[in-house]
Formats: sequence, structure tokens, C-alpha cells
Amino acid sequence: MQQATDRALFANQLRGLAIIAVIIVHWCGIYWFARDTVASYIHAPVVEGPSSSMINWLTIPTFNYGPFGVSVFFLISGFVIPFSLNRLAPGQFLVARFLRIYPTYIVGSLIMLGLVYLSSRYWGQPFSMPLDRLLANLMLIQGNVQQPTIDLVNWTLSIEIKFYIIAALMYRSIKTGNAYPIFLFAAAALGMSEASAALFGGTQVSMALIESLKTELMCVIFMFIGTGFYHHYTGTYTTRQTANYIGILMILFLLCWPHTVWLEQIPSVPQNYVYGFVVFTISYLLRGYFRPIAPLDFIANISYSIYVLHSIIGYLSIRILMDQGLSFPISGLLTLLFVLGLAYLLHRFMEVPTMHLGKRLFAKKAVPAAALAAANPKTLP
Repeated sequence: MQQATDRALFANQLRGLAIIAVIIVHWCGIYWFARDTVASYIHAPVVEGPSSSMINWLTIPTFNYGPFGVSVFFLISGFVIPFSLNRLAPGQFLVARFLRIYPTYIVGSLIMLGLVYLSSRYWGQPFSMPLDRLLANLMLIQGNVQQPTIDLVNWTLSIEIKFYIIAALMYRSIKTGNAYPIFLFAAAALGMSEASAALFGGTQVSMALIESLKTELMCVIFMFIGTGFYHHYTGTYTTRQTANYIGILMILFLLCWPHTVWLEQIPSVPQNYVYGFVVFTISYLLRGYFRPIAPLDFIANISYSIYVLHSIIGYLSIRILMDQGLSFPISGLLTLLFVLGLAYLLHRFMEVPTMHLGKRLFAKKAVPAAALAAANPKTLP
């Protein structure tokens, strides 16, 4: 029986690696290569001049930091969420997860919008945020109701919420290790993707909803790959069963891709999900060798708050600092310190209290660990 610290350190340090990859792609890639988009979101003039030379030595052939980081995040969620489901009833689990996601995201988004407003004043440009767009984003349903994102990154959180709901619905399957309902879900998602026009043809609004759900459910299939590692970790699956489980879901996941709005991303983005899977697998197999690394552990511990804050705030901070005459590397370093400071405060005063609130609400109602171990010793780490 393995220790919880083994699981926590292995997953947590991967989480730190993933957020570093995401920051690199946004600040060193999107900032330069999507200048019009960045300018519109921070209410600033389009940045002019050549891109930073840093991009040259950060570039790795066929490797994209963004999809790689996101894929690792998804696999980590698939791996760790069953531990929560194993000790909470489905309804309790959903309340706890919503408390984990929404308060921090809402407060972080309001901080971001406040800084965007200040950016608009700095650049002398008008600022507006329609209420329907704001509410859709704060509820994390923006993609499903045809509202533009407010931060360019919350689409992954929308997928996380879908995963929590589907995982709660498959509570018994996940708890017992019965893979067939998950396979049926993945096959149904693939079938919907292939036949969506015939099955759901109609208004533009309804088709937009279906298109967004097709992409989100495809990613949920990928997240369930992480759940296979959970079952191997707890001893529910043998190595061969785990390999078969992962192989089936990976095939269904990749078959869904050509039927989504991400079609044009083939092959560059799917192959980076494969890279993420390879790194996750190797790290899982070598999890006993992971040791504390203070800077990485700190970043990992506040990674959710960093993710919520880093995108738009990073763009506007770098843009203003460069306007003040600082170089891109110095602007990036100062922005990193600024974002880390904000993220720590958000983590300390919002993320941790609401996370603990979710735990306290059901502390007495959750099934005791000893009882679970007695009932099925293979389901606990």
C-alpha cells in the first residue's frame, strides 16, 4: 500500500511543470504571435517591432507548451479526483469541487478585470464588459452560450466542471473500477461527434452548443485516462488491464478530434497531448523517486491561482513595462514576480479557505477511511 505523500508529490510537481509550460506559451508565444488579440483584451495599442529573441531558444520542434501543459493538467485531474469520490457521496463531491473552483475563479476574474480597466485608462482606451458575457464566464458556460471568453484560458475550467459532473454520475463505476460505463460514455461521445449534424441539426444556437460540447466531452474522455492510473495505483487494475483501458480511451479520444472545431489543429495539437501522456506515464512509473523541490512545490501549490490570474494580467503587465522602456526579459521577470505575489494572496485568502470549507462541510458525513479499507482494501492508496 503506497503512501498518500507519494501520490501528492508526484501529481503536485507535475502540476507545477504544467503551469510553467502554460505561462511560457502565453507570455512568450501568444503575446508576440497574437498581437491583435492581446491588444483587444488588455485595451492597449498593438505591440510593434520584432518578436523577442527568447522565442528562438524556447522553441522545440513539434512541441507546443500550451497543449502539453493542459494535457498534463487534465491527466492529473483524472488521477486525483477519484480519491475525492471515494470518500464523498456524489452530491457532496460536486459541492466540494464547485467550492474549489468557483470562488477562486470569480475573485481572480474580478481582480483581472479591475487591472484591465486600469490598463484601459493607462492607454486612453474605452473599457466595457457586457453583463451577459461576464456572467456566462463567471459561471464557466461561456463556450456553451456563444459568449467570448474574458481571459482566454477558462475553457479548460469549463471542461473540468463537465468532468466533475460526469464523474459524479459515474460514481459507482469509478469507485468499483468498472470501466464499461466509461467506455460507453466515450463511444457515445464519439457517436455524437460523428452524427451531430443529423441528430441535432437546427438553429445556429443549438448547433453552437453541440459543437462546444463535442470538444469538451472529447477532453473528458482524455481525463478519464488519468482515472486508469488511479485504478492501477490503488491495485484495482493490473498493469495489463490498465494498458488496455488507456489504449481504448486514447483511441476513442483521437477518433473524436476530427469531428470537432479543433480539426485544423491536427496533427500538431493532438501529438502534444500524446507528449503530455508520455511525460505523465513516465512520471507515474518513477513516482517513488520524486523528492521535494521547494521552488517547484511552491508554484505547484498555488498553480490554480496562477492559472486563473496569469493570462491577461501577464499580457497587460508586460505591455506596460515594455512601454516604460524595459526589455522583454526584464518585463517578463517582473511580471512573473507580480503574478506570483497576486496568486499567493488569492491562494492564501480565497482558495485555501474555500477548499477547507468544502472539506469541513462533509467531514462528519464522509465514510471513515477505516470503514472503506475494511470494505475494499484495494480502493485506498
